[in-house]
Amino acid sequence: MPTLEERLQYVEDRFALKDALTRYCTRIDSLEDVDALLNCFTDDAVFDLTGIDLPRFEGREALRGFFLQVFDDMTHHAHFTTNFAIDEITTDTARCTAYVMGMGVARDGNDVLVYVKYFLDFVKQNGAWKIRNFGEASLMPLPESLTEIHGRD
Repeated sequence: MPTLEERLQYVEDRFALKDALTRYCTRIDSLEDVDALLNCFTDDAVFDLTGIDLPRFEGREALRGFFLQVFDDMTHHAHFTTNFAIDEITTDTARCTAYVMGMGVARDGNDVLVYVKYFLDFVKQNGAWKIRNFGEASLMPLPESLTEIHGRD
């Protein structure tokens, strides 16, 4: 049986991991500060959107390019998470999943609504959980507007 300290650490990590996911969502939804958004990730992060018919990005600068495009394309963004689960956890790594409803309105008048599952590998760096690997898969059929808005290189 885990010790009281181990159980307390798990609870603290669970809240911190959920907060890290929420921080990512609120920062991408702000459509304002790409550096604050990138701070959610490790420098060598992989952002793999192939599960929703979009590209895969590796490293901070590749992520920066994608997120700057998103910020430029969108007027409104909202992500809502549920079903957060920790699948594996160690002292400094965690594998988590969550269901997400994401929606937005593009500057060209297009709108998008998706129901997806996030696959997240976190690493604890300097006491803070950062996303190292981000994957996504559709839970419901994807609208054509998703690739129309975000499918450019």
